[in-house]
Amino acid sequence: MKLKIQEKVEMAGSTGGSNDGESMEISKRETVIDKKIYVAVTKRELESKSSLVWAIQNTGGREFCIVYVHQSIQISIPGARFHEQKLRRYRKKKKRALDNLDKYLHICRQMQVSAEKIYIEMDSIEEGILQLISQHGIKKLVMGAAADRHYSMKMRDLQSKKSIYICRQAPDTCHIWFPCNGYLIFTREARRRDNLYIEGTPSSSLSQSKITKGTETVPSSSMAQDDARIQVALIEAENAKRATRNEMCKRKEAEKWAKESENGYLNELKRRKETEKALKEAKEQLEKMRSESETRIAESNMVIRELQCNYRLLMEELRRRRDENEELKIELSKVSKLKSKREGEEVSPSKDTELPQYFICPITQDVMEDPQVAADGFTYEREAICCWLDSGHETSPMTNKRLPHTCLVPNLALRSAIQEWLQDSSSWIIEPDPLLCKKINQKQLEVLSG
Repeated sequence: MKLKIQEKVEMAGSTGGSNDGESMEISKRETVIDKKIYVAVTKRELESKSSLVWAIQNTGGREFCIVYVHQSIQISIPGARFHEQKLRRYRKKKKRALDNLDKYLHICRQMQVSAEKIYIEMDSIEEGILQLISQHGIKKLVMGAAADRHYSMKMRDLQSKKSIYICRQAPDTCHIWFPCNGYLIFTREARRRDNLYIEGTPSSSLSQSKITKGTETVPSSSMAQDDARIQVALIEAENAKRATRNEMCKRKEAEKWAKESENGYLNELKRRKETEKALKEAKEQLEKMRSESETRIAESNMVIRELQCNYRLLMEELRRRRDENEELKIELSKVSKLKSKREGEEVSPSKDTELPQYFICPITQDVMEDPQVAADGFTYEREAICCWLDSGHETSPMTNKRLPHTCLVPNLALRSAIQEWLQDSSSWIIEPDPLLCKKINQKQLEVLSG
């Protein structure tokens, strides 16, 4: 365990007695008394509270200044803009740090000591603390030796890289305590140009023999500082190596990101060309479908016009046939009237009346039961004319000329006359007007040809 120089001064003072007054005056002139104690805190709240409480309870100070160096945001790729998520995280950490400083001030008020806070932002926390020491002339500083989770009963040296760097680079006039988890681990005492420790209360006189004894402890302290410097150098080399690796990783990530961006651009360009090609094909297909639709519409319109024309013709034909049927009915009514008139005129019918020749089929020479009008204008028995046509004949049985068609039309008027004659064959025979029958046959032929 290291023995503070103020204790050695007291031990040496107990042996001298002649120059006590002179020694007191020298001690008063050379001792620097700074009442304000600076406490460096970190973003870890519990460890910072532990260091602050240890400083209030063990340094004997009544005025404290809580120092916090916030590490500014780093740009991963030169020239790149801040990512929104990274900026939000930075602002959140800054707000949390300011809130923690207020909590530390509240702890100081509860422990009945005065306190203030200093907040700065720098890229390096170690450089920020050194800058504060230089600007504010800090003489007393409390800083954590390591994270509380690294504390052990055998711990005697500094474990934190920041604390080792501060121990090496801080001015010799600054007295620094390095506690951890509420226990003092290491003390870097302040010294003057003559390598004398000036901390402590000068409770005894100082003589030339005391100074000599005080300087005897300097070599061991120098050796400890040399070891600390070597350790700091090794840590700095490791940090430089790690920084180089990080830089290489960042560079590889940047190159990977650039390559991925280039690949993304090429893929996007390829997708765009494929989309343009598909769009062109879709337009061609649409144009083809539109031309086919227009062609189909034109054909449909033509068919509709033809159907409308055929419909008009059919309607005219229907009206014409309707008129012809009406005329036939009128003619039949005339025949009925003629029959009634002749029935009234004749008193006794003649039984020897001959059968009308137009009642007889030209083929079978029998009275027709189902008279049919052929294309030649002659009336035949249905069964006889059908047998004639089915046997392969395409000519008229009467004229031996080629028939225009093989369609048959029922001769309803003649059939009615034959039936009436058969019913009344015993009394008298109705002889229709030959001109009327010829007219009827002509109309039937017109209907058939139409």
